[in-house]
Amino acid sequence: MDITLQYEELTEKIEKNLPLKALPIRELVQIFRDKGNPITLKTELTITDVHNSGDISGIMCTVQNDNENVIICSLTHLIFSPKCPLFSEICDYQRKREKRIKKLNQTG
Repeated sequence: MDITLQYEELTEKIEKNLPLKALPIRELVQIFRDKGNPITLKTELTITDVHNSGDISGIMCTVQNDNENVIICSLTHLIFSPKCPLFSEICDYQRKREKRIKKLNQTG
């Protein structure tokens, strides 16, 4: 399946299920903290919007922990509960995306 099409299908499914809840990975916690918003790995974030940026950045999400602290991050920077209706599809995307990023970053 074409990567762009794959991303588009998942993007549309996520869009239809918004808002979704997720937890941040460590790097995202640090970004929030750097912006003066001390969250933890257990801070539940709300995904309010989603955008398919193609192969360069993948699926990007607008996330917030309140109305004043909103950032955009990659779907790979979020951890979803197994109770999420799109859990298996999102996890599959995250695994494939991480492999793709490694491949894109290889030199030689």
